[in-house]
Amino acid sequence: MKTRFFLLLFLALYSVAHAQTPIYQVSLREQKLVVDKAAFHITEVLDLRVQRQTIGWVQRGMNNIRIPANLQGGLQDGLGGWLQMQLPPRPGSRPVLLRVHELRIGEVTKATSEKATASVDVDFVVQQPDGSYQVLQRYIEEEESKGLETTGHHDDNIAACLQRICVQFNALDWAQRLALSPPLTKEQVYYRGGRRPVPYDYAILTAPAPPMGIYGTFLNFRNNQLAPAADLVAEATDEPGEVDAYQGSGAARKALDEVWGFSDGQQVYIKRKRHFYALKRAGDDFTYTAQSMDDPGVINTAGALAGVAGMAIAAVTTHGDRQEYTLDMATGRVADFDYLELLTRRDTATVVVYRRPGGPAAPLTVLLNGKELAALPANDFVLIPWTSKTREVSLCLADTDGACYSFIPVFGATTYVELKARTAGEKPLLQYVPQKEGDYYVKKMRRR
Repeated sequence: MKTRFFLLLFLALYSVAHAQTPIYQVSLREQKLVVDKAAFHITEVLDLRVQRQTIGWVQRGMNNIRIPANLQGGLQDGLGGWLQMQLPPRPGSRPVLLRVHELRIGEVTKATSEKATASVDVDFVVQQPDGSYQVLQRYIEEEESKGLETTGHHDDNIAACLQRICVQFNALDWAQRLALSPPLTKEQVYYRGGRRPVPYDYAILTAPAPPMGIYGTFLNFRNNQLAPAADLVAEATDEPGEVDAYQGSGAARKALDEVWGFSDGQQVYIKRKRHFYALKRAGDDFTYTAQSMDDPGVINTAGALAGVAGMAIAAVTTHGDRQEYTLDMATGRVADFDYLELLTRRDTATVVVYRRPGGPAAPLTVLLNGKELAALPANDFVLIPWTSKTREVSLCLADTDGACYSFIPVFGATTYVELKARTAGEKPLLQYVPQKEGDYYVKKMRRR
């Protein structure tokens, strides 16, 4: 009986220890590549993935708790160093760049077994004497393995994909491929989408530490527009990094509510449900740690972000475990790694400005970020494909005082804005409307 008790205790502690692991590292250190008479060697690995925070998830412990995973050392140094060790320069071998478009792992648990999967999407690029580049070949390989516990199989699966890729590439006819491949510039080769990304220059990223005050919306935070408040009090809860916030003192003291976040003069906090969490700078974004959400899609940190409602955020499927969330400074959404990957794959947001029938006959001029977009008559609409994740959409009506509306659109979805001008005496305005309502009116206009 004692033996069974201690066994259960050990397994429980083992499970807890892994549940608290912040990120699982997949190491290729023990793996080998075998390419007979390799005619190439890799000088550099370029990371062109959509999202680079992780390479997927693993399941750890008795309860199969999901933990984000990464490649030990990262792609450029970890994978690059391993490939250079496995395929060193040799007499006559030709230098190439390896670009990684995707490298993902995953695990699926069934009743009596697990399955580990890996997917690798890469291409090989050669630099020509004139400084231009040419893509030789792109390869996509997948591998899976099954067992009772498969977390330890991920390095095998990744290596198996790379093994097949390198063997195929070693047999490639370079002359034939080069004849078909157009020349590319260094920028086209080194950056996803063929251009260097625009660095974020939001005010909150460049300003000194903000004083004590309140952020009403995400845009207020991003633009560092703080409403001064000298009577804020933050009280720590039992959870690390979590506080409750109050305004006033004595009988006038009340819980801070209906805000996006606040600063106590030293630390900035974001509101999530009833509590506030300390934001930590992470490159051009911010992160915070909190208990994972109980039901997917409930959080909407961008909800107060300029009236754009209904932006439900995907949530993690575990319950009660601590989870790191990222505040995406381009979009205002808070998400775990899975949702960020979904979000970044959607490259275009659609904004539709429409005007219902009736009202003044004369068209009203709509400005987009200060420039004329369209002269919109009644019973008509204009569609805006929006691709910038570094700028908010700012719509205004020409020759009107304050008839403007600024917001961050949802990438991969349609945001509807109605130009309301129902009577000649009514001041026209721009107003967000729910997608279902916008769909209804715009479909009627399309049928005209």
